Amino acid sequence: MIEEYKFGIFKIDGKEYAYDIKIADKVRHWPDRDGYDLKIEHVQELIDKKPEILIIGTGANGMLNVPENIKNMLYIHKIKFFIEKNPKAVELFNQYSKEKKRICAIFPATC
Repeated sequence: MIEEYKFGIFKIDGKEYAYDIKIADKVRHWPDRDGYDLKIEHVQELIDKKPEILIIGTGANGMLNVPENIKNMLYIHKIKFFIEKNPKAVELFNQYSKEKKRICAIFPATC
């Protein structure tokens, strides 16, 4: 569960992450974001985990763009997905985590 999100910082299991993150089996740094466009290579490892649900945070202000090719890839793999600003995306992540769904997520810390 994500205990807290504020601009630039996620608090998960008592630890603060002050950078972009990916969550699959564990929380990892998402080091290769460049600008405001999500790329297939950013989410490919998450897709490979075969989650039931993928949460895509678009940043505090919703600046991250999710291109149609990524949405299409998720449809092809039958992965339910949500694309929301970080506060709502965190809420959804926590909701589905409580329901014990196989869930992955990707969040920019800012934008």
